[in-house]
Amino acid sequence: MAEKDINQEKKNNSLDDYGIIYISGAIDGGRAETVCKEIIGYNIKAEVSQIQMIINSPGGSCSAGFSIIDIMEWSRIPIYTTGIGMIASMGLLIFMTGEKGHRVITPRTSILSHRFSSLSAGNHSQLIAGRKEEDLEHERILQHYLAYSNIKEKDELEHYLLRDVDTWLSSDEAIQYGLADVIESVRKR
Repeated sequence: MAEKDINQEKKNNSLDDYGIIYISGAIDGGRAETVCKEIIGYNIKAEVSQIQMIINSPGGSCSAGFSIIDIMEWSRIPIYTTGIGMIASMGLLIFMTGEKGHRVITPRTSILSHRFSSLSAGNHSQLIAGRKEEDLEHERILQHYLAYSNIKEKDELEHYLLRDVDTWLSSDEAIQYGLADVIESVRKR
């Protein structure tokens, strides 16, 4: 096969052709823009029956992550999520937003749930204004967990998943708390 034909074949068989979005690395504004555009594009074209989002992320910006979550919830096409490697912090919140019953993790996925953190600087008035946004952000995160997990009480959520220290979870614990639905079975050798 000629080099030109091989390159055309690779181009014709991209993840886009199969409705797959792959998120790897930190969630920032640029990554969120790309993912949101992909979801919107799939909805406009309406050529796939579901979107498969594969996530391997240590987390990142809350505002960037919530923009992805907002578009996922807006999508007319169901979005199935698969967590591999690490789904932590905002990466976990995005993963949890997947279509209920189709949130799959691999047995070796590292899963981290925790309270968000931020650095604040500025004069007194700016710090007060920033504190209001931090309180609103914390409330958004609480409401997201309450909507997408088996935990339905704020106190219970803060006791098990949003503690003052990082909470690392096994795949089985993610299922127990309703953060994931299925642990992908390991293929036998």
